[in-house]
Amino acid sequence: MHELAGLFLVFLYEVGAAVILPTPAELPLATYKWLPVGWMTLFAVLGKFAGSYLVFFLGDRLKNTQRFHSMVDRYRPLQAIMHWSELFVRRYGVFAVFLLLCIPGFPDTVSLYLFAAIGQRPVLFAAAASLATAVRFGLVIFGVWSIGQTT
Repeated sequence: MHELAGLFLVFLYEVGAAVILPTPAELPLATYKWLPVGWMTLFAVLGKFAGSYLVFFLGDRLKNTQRFHSMVDRYRPLQAIMHWSELFVRRYGVFAVFLLLCIPGFPDTVSLYLFAAIGQRPVLFAAAASLATAVRFGLVIFGVWSIGQTT
């Protein structure tokens, strides 16, 4: 029963990491001694999918507001970031979301909002973000396992 509660917390953490927390997605791996890594990865992927799906709709609502447009028009660096990001996403699509979010230790909240403000397909967007979380978990697990084998 305690494992299920811990896995639910991993799920909530990943939703929070997608929506508001500027922390890396693989942080729950610190609890690997108490929770099964396979189940933890599954719950993290499901949480990232749910959180990314929510971020997509928040970003979609945000980009349609007058306040957002006036802020982008007012600040040149923000204008340049939005322009570069739009070109990047239009050229590489969901694959860009996946590759960027595969980087271990990279907080993905800002990237998710940026891609959500530009993207069009919420399920594909959320699937790319959640699969990238699985890759990040795998890279961190493999890295820790490799370091443990050499010492």
